[in-house]
Amino acid sequence: MQKRVLLVVILALVLSGCAPQGKEISLTDAAIDSASVTDETVFDEELKENIEESSKGDLAPAEEVIKKPASIFVYVCGAVEKPGVYELFEGGRVVDAVEAAGGFLETADKTYVNLAALLDDGIKLYIPTMQETMESAALQVETFDKESTSLGSDSAGAGSGLININSATRDELTALPGIGNATAEKIISYREQHGAFKAIEDIMNVSGIKDKLFSKIKDHITV
Repeated sequence: MQKRVLLVVILALVLSGCAPQGKEISLTDAAIDSASVTDETVFDEELKENIEESSKGDLAPAEEVIKKPASIFVYVCGAVEKPGVYELFEGGRVVDAVEAAGGFLETADKTYVNLAALLDDGIKLYIPTMQETMESAALQVETFDKESTSLGSDSAGAGSGLININSATRDELTALPGIGNATAEKIISYREQHGAFKAIEDIMNVSGIKDKLFSKIKDHITV
């Protein structure tokens, strides 16, 4: 821009030197407008170059300024349309994983999983069928019934006055005829090492308990 201004000044001096004295030489409006347009164009180009150089240096590109959201990977399987590994945004919920896998099958137990639960990276999300949850519930009931029956047997033994040699404490064992503290400890130790007695006769496997002692306690014990 400075070169253009200097050129205009030199041109004016030359014209003033060649013209007759007493006459004022002035540039035409067209020449002035042309010089102004030229100066503005040069200024705009220089400004554009400065902006481009600045963007290449200190300023980061727009793509780098915008941070990409973090993602997680979840393995969705079971009663869904399209089981597989899916990439989801961090902070996603179970419902997002199910939707990514195509949604529930008709056989899925939709109430089994918490659809609002947050997902973690690398987890396996299994959606059971209604049949599977029913079988699981039935198994739990069956297990509970067996435990109740076992407790009932123990209670029956206690009510009959018999001592269960599989669960009796040292004090309860010493209440048996001919059983002292040392023998009671041996019974408990044997129980811990070999497991529960299968029959009352198995108590004779304990060191110190032979036929004579067994004949004294057999009517007072149970398993």
